Amino acid sequence: MTITEVGATEVETGQFAVPKGARKSRAVYKSLKRQILLGILTPDSPITEQSLAAEFDCSQGTVREALLSLQENGLVDRRGYQGTYVTRTTDEEAAVLVRVRLNLECAGMERAAARATGCDCERLRELATLYLTCRSQRDVFACTEVDRAFHMGIFQIADMPMLEPILKRTLIQLHRFVVSRHQGNILWDELKSDPHREIVEAMEQREADSAQRMLNDHIGLSLAKLAPEVHKAVFKDNGSGHLSI
Repeated sequence: MTITEVGATEVETGQFAVPKGARKSRAVYKSLKRQILLGILTPDSPITEQSLAAEFDCSQGTVREALLSLQENGLVDRRGYQGTYVTRTTDEEAAVLVRVRLNLECAGMERAAARATGCDCERLRELATLYLTCRSQRDVFACTEVDRAFHMGIFQIADMPMLEPILKRTLIQLHRFVVSRHQGNILWDELKSDPHREIVEAMEQREADSAQRMLNDHIGLSLAKLAPEVHKAVFKDNGSGHLSI
């Protein structure tokens, strides 16, 4: 998995390689996804193929392809002649998604810790380092891209391909839920300084229970800072200093 930076900080990895003919629609998709995650485009923002085609200097077919990709990730709702709208998120839905995420990632971690090779762990470390670089630049969108690549990378090591699309969509929706409500203004100093590296170290030592606990805490502690009401609905303190569902 080769990691490069595209544009300012966009993350591309091998499994996300873009076919040459699809580059324009992919560029439109990335731009719209960024605006949705950062809360620039909201459920009240009008989205029309004609206006987007003019804005991006491309055909409506190219725009349509980008919107279909956004719809696949649950970021927009296409309503035929009524137009396209950014989907709404609620605290209740976010709480359900957090539970889904934890169940999927903890199950994946058990397999990934047993299967991860030295090369796998090195690739995850590269993403952990890239995340810190993006964070030092206060690039919220890039951080969400790298964070998803890190967590999806672990799940891919687990080799559970039927569940990968579910986790991918869940991660995108949760990032959008949190980041859009903060309008990109994240209080980075309140979050863990290096949230990913110790997870990789536990995987490398084949310590599945420890890696699961660190993953659980990483998700829970971030949620406590960024979406406390959702955190309260999902997590409880079990008295041991660790968070549990």
